[in-house]
Amino acid sequence: MDKKKILYFCLLGMIFIAAFVLRIYNIEYSRLWIDELYCFDIANKSGVAEILKTVLSSDLHAPVFFIILHYWIKIFSASDKMMLMLTVLASWGSVIAGYFAGAKLFNKKTGVIFSILMAFSAIEIFYAQELKFYALLPLLSVISFYFFSKITDEFRQKDAMLLALINFLIIYTFNIGIVFVALQFVIGLIFLLYKNKQPIKSYLLSFISVFLLYVPYFVFQINVYLAAKSGVCSVFDMFHFDFCFIFTVLQDFFTPVLKNLGNNGYYYDIFSEIKNLGIFKFAAYIAFFLCLNLYGLYKSIMTKNYKNLLLLVWIVSSIIVLMLMAYMQIIPLVLRYILILHSLAVLSVSFGLSQIKNDKVLYVLMFFVAAISLYNFCTDKSSPLQKASSYHYDSAYILKSQNETITQNDYILMPYMGRFLYKYLPEGRHVDFRLEEILCSSDYPLIKQTFGLNDEQMRVENKRELPLQNYAMSEQPPESLEKYFIENYISKMKKGDKFIFIESYLGYIIPDDSYPVWVSMLNIDNTNLNEKERRFRYCILYTKVFNDIFKILSKHLMPAKMYDGSKMDTKIFIFQKV
Repeated sequence: MDKKKILYFCLLGMIFIAAFVLRIYNIEYSRLWIDELYCFDIANKSGVAEILKTVLSSDLHAPVFFIILHYWIKIFSASDKMMLMLTVLASWGSVIAGYFAGAKLFNKKTGVIFSILMAFSAIEIFYAQELKFYALLPLLSVISFYFFSKITDEFRQKDAMLLALINFLIIYTFNIGIVFVALQFVIGLIFLLYKNKQPIKSYLLSFISVFLLYVPYFVFQINVYLAAKSGVCSVFDMFHFDFCFIFTVLQDFFTPVLKNLGNNGYYYDIFSEIKNLGIFKFAAYIAFFLCLNLYGLYKSIMTKNYKNLLLLVWIVSSIIVLMLMAYMQIIPLVLRYILILHSLAVLSVSFGLSQIKNDKVLYVLMFFVAAISLYNFCTDKSSPLQKASSYHYDSAYILKSQNETITQNDYILMPYMGRFLYKYLPEGRHVDFRLEEILCSSDYPLIKQTFGLNDEQMRVENKRELPLQNYAMSEQPPESLEKYFIENYISKMKKGDKFIFIESYLGYIIPDDSYPVWVSMLNIDNTNLNEKERRFRYCILYTKVFNDIFKILSKHLMPAKMYDGSKMDTKIFIFQKV
């Protein structure tokens, strides 16, 4: 083996090692937040049948990731660190798989550039340590494109079957993955018809088999989706969307500065970015990376390579279709929902940059990509290497740090996704009172009691006509809600037993002094609320339910202690039976 090959493999090995190290950095300090605990809770069921039953009875998410995580837990344990290693390996796998896809479909230089850009990608590193299926999607999508390119170049039954398998995994891993698979099918079909390729029948069969396997899940998705839309609030009330979304995509896909990962901002203002970062950091962290990647896209288009053009059409059409669906309120859309396209975009950029003839220039550019990214990761407060707060872990930590004794007779209630608290606080009896389902599901049995609705009002077709205004303005909790807590919990407590009430997501809770103003300014029964007003309505109802529970507990139990964890976005109230 000559020196050039040795250096080449050494460089490749260093890139892969760097990618892995960045993804496991500080993993022992990672704690699961609500969405991750949701995945853990489903995967932690007794078996696959129980997982499928849970998913197909109440959830819009597809089951593949939960099943993989289920067996991962069985083999490696349910510790946070070991569970997160699954997503770390998936993200790391996309760096390696993308290298081989780029080298095989385009050239070796494309593969190396791809591995560098993905290894130091802030968004990939961020989601590598999140226990959700997002880290798996870039890996699946780049493999899907590899086999898609093969069958549109020269159809082979084996490649078609492997493509069908990967696409099956995509649609059963990601609830809107069908959009990507359907657009891939349409783009490939148009290309084959244009080129007058022969294997149209075999091509159709390979995709039709996947679509047929998707039908049962599609029917289920529609039913759950319609049920969610018929709730007091809708999932759309929590997600903002406008077409400035594309600027967030460009920044997060191609630069080390991440923005709006949880939700979309109401507008994107590049001048605010310059002001926040300063002109030098803006030039280094955003302008340099955007110019480099956009130049790569430009060069890739100018080559007129049909594989790359198919790739770009797939990416652009997917983003456009999803944005239009979000604009029409068919689906919510946030950045993580299109992470499946990230590895594909990087692949196209890498192919374009591989066209730079001067290798020294290319080496310098890649060095700056790595160096600037590392500097940003190590120094910036929004670095993907920083660990986010976990309300459940923080709540458990507060109680344990205060040496709060919790017995198996004590009740613990965190109304928003609090049923997952058992992961960090196994002691006590966790109350399964699901605020998010009360607000967003018309089928939830407590909705009638909480909002005082009768059967006729529940049958009103337009959920915006429900009489919520009176409920929101009333100072006292509904008698039915009070009766529910007394019968199910308070009456079962003995003298000395505690009821621990945890308020989380304090940003959704309106302060007492401004709550009446909010309610008087906004008629929440109005059918024509705009996007901001719908979000305000959610906050009003969220606050009202929290306040009602607090008043009920204060009336029937003795307030004992309060722990102010507002810096952790959490407050804990402890009541005692006397």
